[in-house]
Amino acid sequence: MSTDATLTPNQMASPPTSVRHLVLAVATLMSVLLYLDRFAVGIAAEYIREDLRMTQTQMAWFVSAFFWAYALCQVPAGWLSDRFGARSMLTIYILGWSVFTGLMGVTHVVWLLLWLRVFCGATQAGAYPTAAGLIRQWYPISFRGTASSMVGLGGRFGAVLAPLLTAWMIVEFVSGKPAPVLSQSDILDGTSFMAHFDAEHAVASTKDLDLKRQRFVGDFIATLPQEQRDELMSKAHLAAEKVKQRKIENGNAPKAGFDFRDWIPQKAKSVEQRPDGLDEVVEALSKRMPQSELVDFASIPLKLPQSGKALLDRRNAGDRLTDDETIRLNRTALETLFRAEIRKSQGPGWRPTVIVYGVAGMVVALMFWIVTSNTPHQHSWCNDAERSLIGKDVSQKSTSIEPQKTSFPWRAFLTSLSLWGNSLTQFLTNFGWFFVVSSLPRYLEEVHGVPLVMQGVMTAFPSGTGIFGLFLGGRCTDWACRRYGLKWGRRVPLSISRFTAAGGYGLCLVLGILVEPGSDKTWLPWLFVLGLCIAAGSTDFGTPAIWAYAQDVGGRFTASILGWSNMWGNLGAAVAPLIYNACLGETPSIQNWNSVFAVCCGAFVIAGLFALLLDATKNLTIE
Repeated sequence: MSTDATLTPNQMASPPTSVRHLVLAVATLMSVLLYLDRFAVGIAAEYIREDLRMTQTQMAWFVSAFFWAYALCQVPAGWLSDRFGARSMLTIYILGWSVFTGLMGVTHVVWLLLWLRVFCGATQAGAYPTAAGLIRQWYPISFRGTASSMVGLGGRFGAVLAPLLTAWMIVEFVSGKPAPVLSQSDILDGTSFMAHFDAEHAVASTKDLDLKRQRFVGDFIATLPQEQRDELMSKAHLAAEKVKQRKIENGNAPKAGFDFRDWIPQKAKSVEQRPDGLDEVVEALSKRMPQSELVDFASIPLKLPQSGKALLDRRNAGDRLTDDETIRLNRTALETLFRAEIRKSQGPGWRPTVIVYGVAGMVVALMFWIVTSNTPHQHSWCNDAERSLIGKDVSQKSTSIEPQKTSFPWRAFLTSLSLWGNSLTQFLTNFGWFFVVSSLPRYLEEVHGVPLVMQGVMTAFPSGTGIFGLFLGGRCTDWACRRYGLKWGRRVPLSISRFTAAGGYGLCLVLGILVEPGSDKTWLPWLFVLGLCIAAGSTDFGTPAIWAYAQDVGGRFTASILGWSNMWGNLGAAVAPLIYNACLGETPSIQNWNSVFAVCCGAFVIAGLFALLLDATKNLTIE
């Protein structure tokens, strides 16, 4: 096929092919998978933690490990794409993270799970830098912001699908399994569980959930023989004293520093968490589970998981439940009352879920290899009319991918005030935004008692808002550049969006201070979701400007430039769970959660100021 820039009359008469749109479509599909795999962990985190008996501190490091690898591999991965071409490298990246994601579903060793997460981060690091370089080759400058927003939209669709699809699959993969009779191994923290059976503990508890627990405990103990009842309450008092002493020693704060001995599976340390009396409680509960409802749902209203609510609705409608269905209803009630102490019966469903994601990724890697090429001039499906439409840059005429002869522009990277402004903006942005995709499900469950499937729905809303933000942001930055020039066309949309994101977290902070959560306030968690929708939508509104900035100033090192700033952004995401955990501790209060909202709000304010340093008119490379 001719690659000459001078077209014959017949060639000029041929309408341009649309291969560029097909390349953009498969890059967008890659982006969907990228975020689907990355943020499925957010909704499954508590099940993973419970399955492997990890502490909250361990879980924070597990989440953080991905982003340390993701951040530090950004520049090397981008350079490899610049060096060897987008087609081969991005295919390798997709295949790599998909294999590592699937392997997570078969490991039962905590340290191996940690390393698999690190490898996922390292291989995902090259996805967006490589996609940015690919867009530069396949689209003219006037359409790069919009094309970049399309790839970003794919990521947000993945972020929306991740909680919805993951929650649904976790439930579906365990449906129809044997009845979940409570066993002693299901009690994650026996001391804490037993402490709820102490009379003094009941008097001291004033929170809505604790009052429900104690009402249930009172009803349950009343069914026991007097001698067993007295002995059980005596043992429960000792357990309550241990919990009180543990809280005094820990100060509800994580240990200073990180001790790798903490990665010893909790199962090996669980002997001290098996207080006397636990076996009697579990045996008594298990005997009653198939016979009748353990909880008086009329006097103790609970936000049951969807499966439990369906059974309760049937029972309230007059249907007679089977013994197996009664056991399931009772199990979901216990899991709702004692969320921190009892392993959830749906937990094992996370393993086949991540395996499915891994297999899907291998299919996407094959599709990407078949559809794409490094440049329009290398693609056999692309005609000369489309190549002419895209542009006549020397880099686009290249018919082979030779090693770059130009030295890497380290000096420009390290001395550019504009690039540092972009990098620090991304660092603070990801630090603030990461709460939405990592800690929101935990917040909804622990503070508002939202069940799993509804957690997935609520967590999807902020990411869904981000879709509109990305779509509008791409068009806005392209329009602003045409009207006000590159400098302010990239700078202003990014800066303003950081300030509005801070406003979203400010709303959450005000709500957290002024309104006390309660089971009767089902509307309250939706207001927090609204605030986080503002934050997420604003964050994504500025994302196309960041991508377009890298394409404006990066030249042949576009992937490396985007990788550099993404590195700083994901260092923010790597630091975020550790700072969140320092604010929250193992047993966070409302004040602890409010402190996280305040920190995220402040991060966005400072990010908005740094964004004013961007200057897309100053090229960082010489072509």
